[in-house]
Amino acid sequence: MEPTFPSGCRLWANAWSYLVEAPARGDVVIVVSPEQPSRIEVKRVVGLPNEAVEWNGGRIWVEGLPLEEPYAWIRESPPGDEPCPKTRLGAKEYFVAGDNRLYSRDSRHFGPVPRSAVLARVDEPVGGLRKLMAGEAALTKLGENAGNASGATSS
Repeated sequence: MEPTFPSGCRLWANAWSYLVEAPARGDVVIVVSPEQPSRIEVKRVVGLPNEAVEWNGGRIWVEGLPLEEPYAWIRESPPGDEPCPKTRLGAKEYFVAGDNRLYSRDSRHFGPVPRSAVLARVDEPVGGLRKLMAGEAALTKLGENAGNASGATSS
């Protein structure tokens, strides 16, 4: 799920949330792998029940319109990456994808995920990783600005 969550990061998952509400587009979820049922995976919900979803040109299309995904690493598909034909999801099916699209095995490969395979919503990395990452980025930027303010140049 890079770049959203770095490899090896611990996540806080909320299994109770989907007892009272359905997964929503954009939710990061824990799902049972359709390819290896003994394994769980972290994916993002991009297609909802009864929608037509397809993958073409490196993008997810829902009901014929490209899905806006600021969180995903979207690049043109490499040679050999075949489009995923339009799939009409069932009443209890979801289309899930990893944020690093070129390297993710997801619904483009294994098809829709049944609602029963969606175990929990990911709420936040353990330890406030996003805050830590934001603080680190701010310190880096501060250091760059301080270097520039002192007249230092980079080669």
